[in-house]
Amino acid sequence: MTVDKQKVLQDAPAVLNKPDQLWQVEVQGDSIIGHWKWMDANFISLHEVTDEVREYSFTATLDDKGKWKELDKTSEKAKAVTANVKDGKIGFGTSKDTFAGKKTQKSFQVGIGKDKTDGSLGVVVAKLDTTLVKEPIRAYLTSCGWKKAGMFG
Repeated sequence: MTVDKQKVLQDAPAVLNKPDQLWQVEVQGDSIIGHWKWMDANFISLHEVTDEVREYSFTATLDDKGKWKELDKTSEKAKAVTANVKDGKIGFGTSKDTFAGKKTQKSFQVGIGKDKTDGSLGVVVAKLDTTLVKEPIRAYLTSCGWKKAGMFG
């Protein structure tokens, strides 16, 4: 038996959000969104300082027939200041990359700098595994009697 859509949406944050988990769930309209800011750091190297923010979200949008569609989104933003010792020039740059579609990703990054999430200085380690967000949301929806919509849902 399929649990009513409004009940599924209403209960999702209480069921899915855990105090020790790095990502959080919110509900917007007919969608359950798992969001993870998996990197927010300043990296320092010999000739460059970079400020990087990387985020991932997984959206499950419920229809009125007991099915859901999925969408993955990633965004990466970076600002850098570089110094060229040879010619004495300083450079500034920014970059932004976004993706929306179907994606499974595992990422790992290590550097020296400051982790802005907890303020720690030294070795910064950032890890992403999209299944850590997707699987609990899928399991919750399945336990409520919902089904993933089609091959491309």
